[in-house]
Amino acid sequence: MSKLIHLIATQLGGDIETVDVYHTSITPSNLLSSSVSAALLTGSGITFEVDDNVTSFYGYVSGGLCLGSSGSVTASLYTPNTRYFTFYTSGSDEGGTIEMSYPFSIAATENSFTASVNFITYTNAVVEATEATYPNDQFQGWYYSPTSSTPFYTDPTLTLTLNTYTGSDVIYAFFKDEA
Repeated sequence: MSKLIHLIATQLGGDIETVDVYHTSITPSNLLSSSVSAALLTGSGITFEVDDNVTSFYGYVSGGLCLGSSGSVTASLYTPNTRYFTFYTSGSDEGGTIEMSYPFSIAATENSFTASVNFITYTNAVVEATEATYPNDQFQGWYYSPTSSTPFYTDPTLTLTLNTYTGSDVIYAFFKDEA
């Protein structure tokens, strides 16, 4: 038997361009895909069909330098109506938080959290950014990367569905000190 696996890298160094993906061990016979872009792997991720007994996956840097940072690859059974989100705070670091209020309650954090939402079961997901006391950490918007110059949404309450805001499932709440 076989199963579909969805792989997402939670973090990769900024100097990594492409990754070869393997199962079980890094050998030519276990290569699942070569030269997967870092943006795809840390964004929406990739899906593979593997034998039921396969439980380990490895990313090997095939393009770029891989200096100073490493990350991990997570696997989950693939379900086409599920989105696998990772939310981060970015910008200034003086108390701005993010939290999920629906369909799960994830407490406010100044760092990050992950959530997978099956949109057959739930119609939407709601994530909220909360500012710290003025002038520190004023919310600026939701971004697909920590270096984006334009937010895709600027309201602190972000409602996601299966087909909205699909530029990436890695989402950043950007905060900026206002003087």
